[in-house]
Amino acid sequence: MNKPFRFHLNNKVIFSILYLYFFITSFLIIPAGDDFFWWGKPGHYLLTHHFYGLDSSFGGSSNGRYLGNLLEILIMHSPIFAAIFYASIVTIFIWCLWYLTGRTKISLIMALAFFITLQSGYVQSIFMWFAGFVNYLPPISLLLLYCIMFKKYIKTNYSLPAVIFFIMSFVGGLFVEHMTLYQIFVGFISIGFVNLWNKYKNTNLSRNITYAYTLGAVSSAIFMFVNPAYYFSRNEYRKVSFSLDKYFESYVNTTHFWIITFNYFIITLICLSLIVIALKEIKSKRIQYFIIIFDTFFAIYYLSINLYLKLNCKINYINYQFVQINPHFALIDGLLGILFYLFLIASTALVLKRFDTYFYLLSTIALFIPFLFILSPIFICEYFSSFVFLYILGIIYVNKAVAIVNIDTLVYKIFKIIMSGIVLSYALVMFIVIANYQTNMNRVKDPDFLYAAKTLGYKVPYPGFVSQNDELMMQSPLYWHNRLNYKLNDYFYNGNYK
Repeated sequence: MNKPFRFHLNNKVIFSILYLYFFITSFLIIPAGDDFFWWGKPGHYLLTHHFYGLDSSFGGSSNGRYLGNLLEILIMHSPIFAAIFYASIVTIFIWCLWYLTGRTKISLIMALAFFITLQSGYVQSIFMWFAGFVNYLPPISLLLLYCIMFKKYIKTNYSLPAVIFFIMSFVGGLFVEHMTLYQIFVGFISIGFVNLWNKYKNTNLSRNITYAYTLGAVSSAIFMFVNPAYYFSRNEYRKVSFSLDKYFESYVNTTHFWIITFNYFIITLICLSLIVIALKEIKSKRIQYFIIIFDTFFAIYYLSINLYLKLNCKINYINYQFVQINPHFALIDGLLGILFYLFLIASTALVLKRFDTYFYLLSTIALFIPFLFILSPIFICEYFSSFVFLYILGIIYVNKAVAIVNIDTLVYKIFKIIMSGIVLSYALVMFIVIANYQTNMNRVKDPDFLYAAKTLGYKVPYPGFVSQNDELMMQSPLYWHNRLNYKLNDYFYNGNYK
């Protein structure tokens, strides 16, 4: 059996090294776009005006994301704080992936592989962009922590004081709107689950922590949405449609690529795991053939289609949409995406008969559905939380496949080899961000850029590791003029805005 991989010294060392890695990486991230908005006078104005301004140039930055906005401002003025916060959140997030999926060898490998196997859009907009990172990674990390604590409470009847759960959901709801609302949904699911657990298991678990979490989530939502930006905005930054045609058009042209097609790595692993599980555990030949045929098709299809897209299609990294993609191709791919999710739902019901896996699958779907109704803004950050739960589901599938074929001895033998590959991949990413950083520090010293308001002349060597593919118009001469003159104390906090 694939037994839990306990958190002994070697695991502590791994996560300590991981923390140090992302601590260093933080100093190498090249800010872009909204980072400079929050660093400068517009961000200071919103900070002193309840994050609401009548000027239409504020766009979506006039909002109720109080904690996300505050942290973004602090990050842009304190590289030391940015490094501590960035490394802490990423390490906690990866630790949660590992812990939540059983703490096995496979869980550790796949949790560590999350960062190096991400589609480029998530790398750019979450891990290599402070404005995206600060609003999207902390709330999903807090939700995963809650899932860990809730599962432990159900199993052991042990929990931290209820006030901790209130604080957790209240804080988690001050980053991004869809996670703020989803926390409320999770709270009610938790209450309902405890009620059912007590009824069918003849236990008497207290519901206090679930009440506290739900109350914190509701309080946070009220605090966020009282911001007048959601009711009295004078710009068209936020657009919501009530047309089924618009929903389908948005899904076909944009959404399905990010939530399904580009996630080929985890989809392929799920398909391969399902084939193993079907061969070993499904007794009905009809169901077995059904699973194997569809799994084989989806694995081959998504690997092939991503190769085709990479060679033949270009993405506009300002809005993360394809340029001149064949509409018939997009339609077919979108419909196959729907078919894949229907197949995933059916397969999960057949082979993973556990409440937590149903919750992860529900979360995967529930967290992208709201963005079918939104016409603007549509980027890629919004789909990240949905992908996280798909990845968790993938780890569970792989764990089950490895466990039922009883290849622990083989896994142990190749564990070090796989870990070596992961280490090399992390080293390669570090080489890339260092190369980008050095190139950027040379190009921003250009006097024409700093003093004549001219656009930078060239991109960094690896633009896929910079927000919006290192679009040159997204750099700020005011910021870099200030940053190039930093002294030691400025790294702890620099209060200049020009």
